[in-house]
Amino acid sequence: MFEEFPEPARSQLVAASEEGRTRPEWCFADGPARVCFWAPYRGADPVVTWHFEPGPDPRHGGALLRRGLAALGLRKMIHDIALKPGLTPHVDRSTEHAALLEAGFVLEVERLMLEWRAGSDIPEESGRLTYRPARELGEAALLDLLVRISEGSLDHDTRMEVATRGAEHEAKAMYDDLVHRGGKPGWFVVGYAGSSPVGLVAPDDHSIAYIGVLPEHRGRGYVHDLLARGTRTLAEAGLERIVAATDAANTPAANAFLRAGYAEVGRLYRYYWRSP
Repeated sequence: MFEEFPEPARSQLVAASEEGRTRPEWCFADGPARVCFWAPYRGADPVVTWHFEPGPDPRHGGALLRRGLAALGLRKMIHDIALKPGLTPHVDRSTEHAALLEAGFVLEVERLMLEWRAGSDIPEESGRLTYRPARELGEAALLDLLVRISEGSLDHDTRMEVATRGAEHEAKAMYDDLVHRGGKPGWFVVGYAGSSPVGLVAPDDHSIAYIGVLPEHRGRGYVHDLLARGTRTLAEAGLERIVAATDAANTPAANAFLRAGYAEVGRLYRYYWRSP
């Protein structure tokens, strides 16, 4: 099925298949319309559309999406449209936007795409926190921290997962994602104020994959400490570019990234499909 996709998508799909992130049977084509589904790590269910090409008729693209989702028996799917600042999917990707609506997707959240570049100032750590590799805590302790961090979260995905499937399920999905990320195991750390855990930051081999503060420690600026730690970790490892994203409505997180020297480089429009 990968041969139905033009380059460079074909080579990317082959590489992803070798990593266990997609499979030929997760890819569908019908005339000019094509879609493939992607999993975050080997053994996981597909959660995101990849290389969706609706063709010139949004009804055709929408039908192909529905066919793929039905064939795989999925309960939830995410589709992202990334655009430069000032552009919108309604106008600048109108066929793709219409095809998603045709298939039953709903545009639910707008996210900031952020980037730190080598040569920018590296944010200073305040010294308020000490750090411990997260994996040293063990799965049960990390799951407990993730459940607690989800309480009152401003992140749309977290709120929706907690509301629909429960905090424990959301925490386990997040845990599985983070421990399968690239990067050195010691980069993913828990920050402590004295003996009390404050929050987590999880850099991977190209991004700040996750950052969260426990409810009882919010409002004290610890997100800046955690983000400084994650950014410095990757900068000192030699990364020339660090990417991140946060909901546009999550003002505390957005401000923390901008204060740490990240620049907004685009907007990501996230669509959701959920099984009726």
